[in-house]
Amino acid sequence: MNYVAISYWRRRDRYYRLVGNRCSSCGSEYYPPIYICRRCGSESLVDVEMPNTGQVVTYTILREVMAGFEGQQPLVLGIIRLENGVKVLGQIVDTPPEALRTGSRVKMVFRKIREEGEAGQIYYGYKFTTL
Repeated sequence: MNYVAISYWRRRDRYYRLVGNRCSSCGSEYYPPIYICRRCGSESLVDVEMPNTGQVVTYTILREVMAGFEGQQPLVLGIIRLENGVKVLGQIVDTPPEALRTGSRVKMVFRKIREEGEAGQIYYGYKFTTL
């Protein structure tokens, strides 16, 4: 049994909509969701959809990628600061690596992440593209 696939599908709505959470006590927001607020220690957190636009804080270009991602070389990964200040790691697509800059404005897009070998399970999720 493929437990990774089962876990993925149970939480797929979080990957598709970039759902994080917000502390009900101090208003801090987090992605991925956490159980205890890092700022005030409250356990009262509610789901909240993250903004889908932001700015590239930093990025790297992978010319040798891990198994399953060979068709995506070179693979660009970036730290994105969303409009609410939350930072997320994501792949940056549809932009030539040489055209990407720190500070580039990006938006979240829904894309295929990878396909799992013989099982044929396709994983979808968020990536970023420049505006």
